[in-house]
Amino acid sequence: MLKLKQLKLMLLSLVLVAGFQSVQASQEMIIEVESPLSFEETIEKIKSNAKALGWKVPKSWKKDFQKNLLRVTKEDVGRNLVFSMCEPWEAVKLLKFDQYKKFFAMMPCSFAVYEKSDGKIYASFMNIQMLGQMYKGQKEIEALVNKLGPQMQQMVDFSS
Repeated sequence: MLKLKQLKLMLLSLVLVAGFQSVQASQEMIIEVESPLSFEETIEKIKSNAKALGWKVPKSWKKDFQKNLLRVTKEDVGRNLVFSMCEPWEAVKLLKFDQYKKFFAMMPCSFAVYEKSDGKIYASFMNIQMLGQMYKGQKEIEALVNKLGPQMQQMVDFSS
């Protein structure tokens, strides 16, 4: 009887561990969301949502990889626009410390809007909450990703 209970407990443990690993594996560093809006409307919706959350969205912080790569490589990667934005008050809380200055390389936050070959419009951005998991125990990073990660998700909420 004891061996049967131990076997059941071991099987349950394996199932729980496997389930946890599959949930973890489903998280990706880049989040992609299909947009029901047009290309231009998607860009404007993300920017509008960001501004409503207090983010700064400079007009000059954008890149058109279709145009630039076509000019250099003669290959067309399709319609896209990458634009950056910043929540400066949160950024300062992190970047004022020397140990976090290396994060300048990842700032400002970027969003990409693009059209795939299926004709649908998509938006993508970095999953900063996943990045935060890599720096567990560092309170400044945890505070930043816990606040801004959900806000970034709100920016691609196309339901309203």
